[in-house]
Amino acid sequence: MTAKKSSPISPVTEYLYQNLEFDTPTKFANELMFAKHSLRENEMKIWLLTVASLAKEKNLNHSVLYEYNISLLADKLNINKDKGWRNIIREAIDHVSDKSLKIVKRYSSEEDKHNWLKIPLYNSVEYNDFNDTVSVSINQKMLPYLQDFTEKFTEVDIDEMLAIRGITQLKVFMVVKELIAEGTYTISIDRFKDRLNIPVTSYANFRDFQRDVLKKAEQQIRKNTSLTQFHFSHNGKGRRAATTITIHLSDVEGKVLPAPKRVVTTEDKIAELDAEHMRLFDEYSSFGIKPEATCLDLINNYSLDVLKSNLAYYKDQLKKRKPDQEPLSAGYLITCVKKDYAKSRRKTWLRKADTNGSVETELQKTDMQLEDVYKTCKNNAGVLIKKGKLPKLLAIFDTAVNSMENMAMNMGIPFDASEARIKIQKRDLRNKETMLFREHLAQRLMSGYITMDSML
Repeated sequence: MTAKKSSPISPVTEYLYQNLEFDTPTKFANELMFAKHSLRENEMKIWLLTVASLAKEKNLNHSVLYEYNISLLADKLNINKDKGWRNIIREAIDHVSDKSLKIVKRYSSEEDKHNWLKIPLYNSVEYNDFNDTVSVSINQKMLPYLQDFTEKFTEVDIDEMLAIRGITQLKVFMVVKELIAEGTYTISIDRFKDRLNIPVTSYANFRDFQRDVLKKAEQQIRKNTSLTQFHFSHNGKGRRAATTITIHLSDVEGKVLPAPKRVVTTEDKIAELDAEHMRLFDEYSSFGIKPEATCLDLINNYSLDVLKSNLAYYKDQLKKRKPDQEPLSAGYLITCVKKDYAKSRRKTWLRKADTNGSVETELQKTDMQLEDVYKTCKNNAGVLIKKGKLPKLLAIFDTAVNSMENMAMNMGIPFDASEARIKIQKRDLRNKETMLFREHLAQRLMSGYITMDSML
């Protein structure tokens, strides 16, 4: 009697969520640092970011799908989220999945031009629109270059890499980090072009190469990385054409190079506000005035009396609204200030503003969930779940499980602590479990037990 063959059971796909926070320098195999490819800037940065996260894994597996949050990828690439940002990320990932990397085979001589490997950057890509994630699998031949760092590797700050603007400038930075060890390194111009995957015949005039490649890269590296005194020199003199360039991490003559001009961001300007203006900025923001730059302009361009009196006037108008009426918009608050609706009764509205006291006093007198600043704290709690330091978030979560279970019981909804913890690790805000954690974080922010600075 012949035995009946059992049908094979298809293996269950394993997904591993990848954290994109990097507390220590990222290790890259040198073969990856000077690999040849045709990636554009965002494509290369996405690939570097995913590779950097995989380098933290102890045992990589080509059959595992490594999962990334699309929103976090956009944040890391500093992509404006006003419009179409998901399509930008998707398009870049799609292009990366269609391309390959040409690298010198591991443990072969760098000069052996016949010993190359051509490996697809991703074996497969899978999108999950519900969770806002993308999962990628890695080719098996890529694994030694992602986890074997016993020799021939370079340590790089991945955030510095991502801050470099321009694909050529980014390639220059990677070559510099791979070559430089003791402060200087001299290399032939042809060899340097080869490392950048630039044809030797390009930039026949060295001045063009110096202007369009070296100087632009030098500016980006000094501006966005810790190499603030980095620069190139060359051996050309007079009519003698340059044949080599030298990389320096400090000025060879000992003079201090000028620091790159600091770009003052909106966040910098907000941080420079005094306590009174900051309080008003927070209150105006809580009523929905976005983006932050618009709210900041309002705070900076009008006097404290105008801001306080019109905010008190706006709050009074809110209280007078009937339940069936539409709530007043943030645009109406801006109009109140610009047209100064509180001007005719300025003293009265200022007295009302003063009797309200500080934000903390208001919160002690009224229902917290209806207060403007509590709404801000809830928004900040969402930011912490999306961008905060994951170990700190998980530590708070673990101590707050009982509190959240009680909260869920009072609300009459089920609560699965294990599922909630997984969702937080995936930085997923769209479920009831993380909603309860967001409420808990908001209360901690209100009470002062945690601050945004300490958690980000």
